[in-house]
Amino acid sequence: MHGSEMNIQLSQLSFDTWLHFKKHFKIDPYYRETGHLFLSSKNTNSFLTQVDLLEKMDIDSDVLTKSQISSRWPQLSEMNFSKGIYCEKGGYLDQHRVLRGYVETVTSNGVKIEADTGVYGIIKDKNRIIGVETTSGDYRADWIINAAGPQAGKIAALAGLEIPFISRRHELLILEASAAVPEEIPWLIDVDRQVHMRPDGSGRALVGGFLGHDEPVDPDTSSPGLSEEWSKNVRLEASESFRVTDPESKVMQGWSGLYPGTIDYMPVIDEPLPGFVTAAGFSGTGLMHAPAVGEIVAGLVVSDMREIVDITSLASTRFTHGSKVLESTGF
Repeated sequence: MHGSEMNIQLSQLSFDTWLHFKKHFKIDPYYRETGHLFLSSKNTNSFLTQVDLLEKMDIDSDVLTKSQISSRWPQLSEMNFSKGIYCEKGGYLDQHRVLRGYVETVTSNGVKIEADTGVYGIIKDKNRIIGVETTSGDYRADWIINAAGPQAGKIAALAGLEIPFISRRHELLILEASAAVPEEIPWLIDVDRQVHMRPDGSGRALVGGFLGHDEPVDPDTSSPGLSEEWSKNVRLEASESFRVTDPESKVMQGWSGLYPGTIDYMPVIDEPLPGFVTAAGFSGTGLMHAPAVGEIVAGLVVSDMREIVDITSLASTRFTHGSKVLESTGF
């Protein structure tokens, strides 16, 4: 569930790939449809705007009161939110299995993946980008795709472009609570506290959130380790928000990473220079929207492919005259 038409479109265009991933890639991504329940007691007026947008985009959703939430999910009866928006279409999958499926498929079709290879230069012919200089040699190609995640800004700079990408640190925990977390509850998102939680199987829960602190970090110096202070705080916030886990829930696993994004939380997908395509800055939706973005990028480099969505609003030039699009539901 998103707060912008563009991100909703990208989700809609990607959804069938996840549903039929096993058929096409011979690997089960373990997709589980939990639905999403956004919760608030302070920002409930924005929920009506959100529902109107979802209805416009042909996505079913419901605004639920506290009593309706308790009736539908008795396990959540102790929560104190005044309202929630529920969208049953959506869930989670195993990103490691997805990557394995993609890698095995493309390599079996002749693609060579150069791991542990850094790019330090861009090769130009007049105004056209024709290749890259890397630590394993030079590579020339008709098209260079900049999908470098947190390093996309550096790659763009090598091409003489200034695109204001921002990386935000994000951490996640797998918890084992004193009581098993019910599998049937949806993905819970507290938009007031900026904390979220979902079932993770075997009675465990995944929790995360910015907790109101999503300041940009330097991707080159950001620590990959887990913050003990954040771990303590997120367990407390999740406990107070959802009443499913407790502050002393055992941490079974934890990790941190980066949400490479932009100031408006929307991606950049464009061809800023001939032969050079940017697809980066997804603010946490990169995997979710990968199927759609792959098709969009293919459409940019293959002239006879049809355009599946208008990406004009995602051009990097929007930052020079003020972006008019904003994603409001990131978590």
